Amino acid sequence: MKADRRRTVGGRRTASDKGQKAKRQPAGREQARTGPRQWRDGTSQPKRTARELALEAIHRVHQTEGYANILLPHMLSESSLSARDRALATEIVYGTLRSEGTLDWIIGRFLPHGLESVSPLALDILRMGGYQLIFTERIPAHAACNESVKLAKKFFPPRIANFVNAVLRRVATKKDELPWPDFNKNPVDFISLKYSHPRWMVKMWVKELGLKETEKLCQANNLRPKLSVRVNTLKTSPEKLIPLLEKRKLKVVRSELIPEALIIREGRSVLNLPEFKQGLFTVQGESSILVSRVVAPQAGETILDVCAAPGGKTTHLAQLMGNQGLIIAVDIHAQRLRLLRRTCKQLGVEIVATVEADGTLLGGVIKEPVDRILVDAPCSGLGVLAKRPDSRWRKNLGQIKELSRLQVRLLESAAGFVKPGGVLVYSVCTISRKETTEVVKGFLKGHPEFSLDDVPDMPQDSNFDGGFQLLPHKHGTDGMFIARLLRS
Repeated sequence: MKADRRRTVGGRRTASDKGQKAKRQPAGREQARTGPRQWRDGTSQPKRTARELALEAIHRVHQTEGYANILLPHMLSESSLSARDRALATEIVYGTLRSEGTLDWIIGRFLPHGLESVSPLALDILRMGGYQLIFTERIPAHAACNESVKLAKKFFPPRIANFVNAVLRRVATKKDELPWPDFNKNPVDFISLKYSHPRWMVKMWVKELGLKETEKLCQANNLRPKLSVRVNTLKTSPEKLIPLLEKRKLKVVRSELIPEALIIREGRSVLNLPEFKQGLFTVQGESSILVSRVVAPQAGETILDVCAAPGGKTTHLAQLMGNQGLIIAVDIHAQRLRLLRRTCKQLGVEIVATVEADGTLLGGVIKEPVDRILVDAPCSGLGVLAKRPDSRWRKNLGQIKELSRLQVRLLESAAGFVKPGGVLVYSVCTISRKETTEVVKGFLKGHPEFSLDDVPDMPQDSNFDGGFQLLPHKHGTDGMFIARLLRS
């Protein structure tokens, strides 16, 4: 599966190698001065191909711990690639990163000394080539191999290009003979490899959701996510906005879940459109939009939004309130609060007061109880893996346990500031009982003044033992857990 980054990758010795002489020079260690060094310096090559840009993006993700969904759009916007080549680069980057666990398993079978014998850049070239060979139908095998060899020649001496060629040729000819796990005998390993998810994640979901649901969920995580936008009804309406977007050659349909949401089926990036810059809409997932509807704020109320930045839910709350009342937006990160304020200005939101503070220590900044509180807590993000193809390989059970403790502390901090008869909503964009139902049940056990409230407008089959769990394969949204609690 995934290469263990604690082991030697690129020729560096690990703690277990101390006192021992390195016996093998990793393939690709002698990379050319152009390429990675140039990327680190921030300069760009004027006529990069789609695959060169894709390699740079993938390598940067691995070397800097960056995220492709943030890095790649910026790189594409600065490139001179055609629309067709941008689409190719995007497919290769997202597909390679998403399938990395399975690709490492496949490639590793054709490396006599394992993945650790290959330098990071050469391994990324092999992964890209392997993705095109295994997971794409429209790219011929000879093209996938030849283009990968061209990349290797650009950054390495001839022997490494020959090495890349040999490995990928073996993958191409032997891919139908790979010893995939048997579903009936070892379903966890089968799902993990077929849909490229970490084994621990699959095992957890099988325990919590069942085998069939887990397979459907993992399959859905590998599909291209929908692009949804929220119409800013402070400035316009869906009926007025749709024709404007259609004139921009976008294919737009109404959301089946939310009246103020639109789904963009086809078209270019929406972030450069005049309508976006004018604040007529903002990009926001349907499940995220549902959260503010569960809060159901009323005009004139005082709302506390904990962990508010970057402000998607905050500005939607203001929109639902008709810009009447007060929203106290608390976040621990000053930079993210600046982004929230810019978003408010762009959307014409005028009732938000930002507070830089730790959400677990609200007693120092909130003086009086409020009508409603939203705790949209930091979480493992297992519900948005389709949008963040590289993030699945950065998660672990230890993070989930640590985050669940933080989530409990945030709820405990907020609970004392809900007015009698008020509402406390807890939401996380994840799919793990430890961060969802266990957090809510533990909170209710210690706070008998709160009780679970029903939300009749939630999607069918989302009721989930202590709240509402939206699932990508069931509801066509990001994975999101929402619990609405009433204070007596």
